[in-house]
Amino acid sequence: MLVRAATGAPERSREMKVFIAGGRGRVGSRLADHLEAKGIEVVSGGLEDGIDVISGEGLAEALVGVDTIVNVLNTPRFDAEGAISFFEGTINNLTEEGLRAGVRHHIVLSIVGVGEGDASTIGYYLGKVAQEKAVRSGSIPATIIRATQFQSYLPVLADQHTMDGKVIAPRSFIQPVELDEVVELLAEAVTTLEPGSVVEIAGPDRFYLDDLFRATLADRGDDREVVTVDGEGAPDAMVPRGAYRTGTVRYPIAGIPVA
Repeated sequence: MLVRAATGAPERSREMKVFIAGGRGRVGSRLADHLEAKGIEVVSGGLEDGIDVISGEGLAEALVGVDTIVNVLNTPRFDAEGAISFFEGTINNLTEEGLRAGVRHHIVLSIVGVGEGDASTIGYYLGKVAQEKAVRSGSIPATIIRATQFQSYLPVLADQHTMDGKVIAPRSFIQPVELDEVVELLAEAVTTLEPGSVVEIAGPDRFYLDDLFRATLADRGDDREVVTVDGEGAPDAMVPRGAYRTGTVRYPIAGIPVA
């Protein structure tokens, strides 16, 4: 069931210990700072910390005394086999060691549209589908936070859509969200949301992807041509279709037509 984030719920005790899988990354590092500012003890879990969530090396020791796992791990693998193996395997390892350590809550950052069927043809998305299924079937109560594309990632997304020097863009919807608002929602999941919640968050404005690419490239002085093509799936596959948290930070380029 998709629900809005709870409001007015009592905040859990700040005497908490949270393990962030992927704690040195773009999302994890900001979340760590956010939680530590609330007086919550944070354990960063990544290769830089001597913890390999894939092999399990160092994981059992890192989870001692941990109340909540926040999983913001990512992979560069976009093929189905690689993405599924990574996302499913890391969930299974975190669940197995988390149970031994007495972890009571597992929070996963996922993607709006994953699991809807018409949004899950790309290997990476299939990996996220497998991740959600694995955490739901695990023995630790889980919360799933689904976000749309981060606003700051749009230039990288344009690069990923570039072929032969042109940006190939389907006329599909996109509703980018500010990263810090996603971090705030993850922190809320740690402190106030009941396990079992599924909350989606998206930015305040919906655009067409090709329009957003053109405006973003023009703002950066990038003269690559954006070519509009027919999309392979539903145009609303990667934007919310039900209740969701609406971000307040608008995309930093004015004048883009909204969809």
